[in-house]
Amino acid sequence: MKQRKTQKPRWVYRLRRGILFLPALAFAIYVWPNAAESEPDSVETESVQSTDRPYTIEASRAVEEDETVRYEYDVVVHGQPDVETLQAISHDVIDEVKYRDTFQAALIQYYDHEAYIGTNSPLGQAVFGPGGDWGLAGTVAPGDYEEMTFGWQLREKEWDSQLSDEEVQIWRAWNDEYETTASEHPDIRSRVTRTISAEYGIDPEDVQQIVLKQNVWAAL
Repeated sequence: MKQRKTQKPRWVYRLRRGILFLPALAFAIYVWPNAAESEPDSVETESVQSTDRPYTIEASRAVEEDETVRYEYDVVVHGQPDVETLQAISHDVIDEVKYRDTFQAALIQYYDHEAYIGTNSPLGQAVFGPGGDWGLAGTVAPGDYEEMTFGWQLREKEWDSQLSDEEVQIWRAWNDEYETTASEHPDIRSRVTRTISAEYGIDPEDVQQIVLKQNVWAAL
């Protein structure tokens, strides 16, 4: 994977991260005095910050190959971020994980829903490594982060095409049933569609449309 965009100065990302957290900071300043008066040991500000955080690292995996150590991170982002916001989040993710993991390259895969983890990342991905290249991990020492930069493969999404939570649930049920069945029967997709149609009480055509919608969402 090669670098596709010129990396902006670090102060640009710091400014964007500051803007992302301004609402949470303002709210925390407002509620702190009241929380302190009623419950001196309250940790309300921590829960507010956690709730308003723009991303969640759902899973991480060490990938050891050819005497190199790489890490993969599955990250669910909240809201409807554009590419520049995802770039700013990438810096935050790396700043967080580099203090607990030691690697020569890292891959961040972005999802808009946790149900998609394990499939193609709809929002794209970012590589943090030498030259922004996953394949060059062996050219730097583990933890030599000053020698690493970002390579981007992020997608600017048409958010009007995003699946609703109900549609995601139906797609997940269809995909799980399809993978569990694991049949080579030529009519297997139709059979799975009929199963999910009966389970959720909706027309088979509606199930087909949801599956197609998710395929397009994941690819574009």
